[in-house]
Amino acid sequence: MTKLEDLEWYKRYKELFGAFKTGVEGDRFFRDYEFRGYKRVWSTWPMLERKIGRKKPTEYQIVTYGLAYWADPRSPTYVYDKGPFELGTEHITQKWYRHFRDNSPFVKPLFEKGLWHDYEDPYKLVYQTYNNTADDNETYLDKLYEEIVATKYDQNLSEEMLEFYRDVYGPLKYIWHTIQMGSAYLATMAPSSSIANIFIFMSMDHMRRVQRIAQRIKMLDIVYPTFGFGKEDRKQFEESPIFQPAREVIEKMLVTYDYGEALVAYNLGVKFVLDELLLQHLTDLASQKGDDMMRHINMSYYNDTIRHRHQVAELFKFAFSKETTLKDVVKPWLNEWKEKAYKTTEGFKEVFKNSYDNVISQIKKEHEEYLRGIEL
Repeated sequence: MTKLEDLEWYKRYKELFGAFKTGVEGDRFFRDYEFRGYKRVWSTWPMLERKIGRKKPTEYQIVTYGLAYWADPRSPTYVYDKGPFELGTEHITQKWYRHFRDNSPFVKPLFEKGLWHDYEDPYKLVYQTYNNTADDNETYLDKLYEEIVATKYDQNLSEEMLEFYRDVYGPLKYIWHTIQMGSAYLATMAPSSSIANIFIFMSMDHMRRVQRIAQRIKMLDIVYPTFGFGKEDRKQFEESPIFQPAREVIEKMLVTYDYGEALVAYNLGVKFVLDELLLQHLTDLASQKGDDMMRHINMSYYNDTIRHRHQVAELFKFAFSKETTLKDVVKPWLNEWKEKAYKTTEGFKEVFKNSYDNVISQIKKEHEEYLRGIEL
């Protein structure tokens, strides 16, 4: 059997970090850079000691702080493989992360100093607390859907409202799915585990919208089996003039790979405008057409949106507090993506008709107020 000390990888790791403690060889081997220099690890959470001192960390800190080994330039993988993963220095994944995340002009100044780990979600969400919140939201929607069936609510909808559900509401699941894909990319490429968490939960929130829209459309299909509910949603999304401006912008957003620009395009541009348009103003339009149930359903989604905006605002404020020059990095991206974000609404002119200009004016007012809160 080959001895440990004869293995090539062990020789290299020993050269870089010291030997394993085997009882024969001397130096303690620490895989994590944070542990190096500790003569005695007296605490269960030595990585947090520098941040909070000799205090018991919160549940949020324990399960969130510094867990992304692929997001620490001082980790062994960066030293040995010159990248976040144990894939060799020239692997395409290494190059992708180094180029689009580590060297992003928004990420790099804080990444090199290891400061992104100190961002904390203002809601301190972990898996358990998120699920508790999501469970409450889902119970609320279950009760609404049960009420719709029990009261035969859908049988009283006007033909105009039924067409609205079929031609406008049903295809929205494709918009929310692409928004979910955007949040998933931001989670995957995040420069710290605490940032990854907020986008993982955000991704789950948008999948909830997709599932609930599909469920609502199926409910209508059961009541009106010859009306065509759910039969051509994809075709409508891909070909209807209503959705083409939004589809073009969203697809460009999904191929915006630089992490800093992707953050701006998604959070400060496209998602803000679409959340306002589809959850607030489209809801108002449904009420005008005689359907108030959509307002109660979308209220649940908009509660998520409020949390998303607060989390992201704190993320940008945190970055600016550590490096004020990052505002100058963000502003050109923001100017570009604000214009693109409002292009997503252009196809909805035929939906809102004469009220379209007023709708856009209100969205812009809310948007500017939000950006002022981030000092942008």
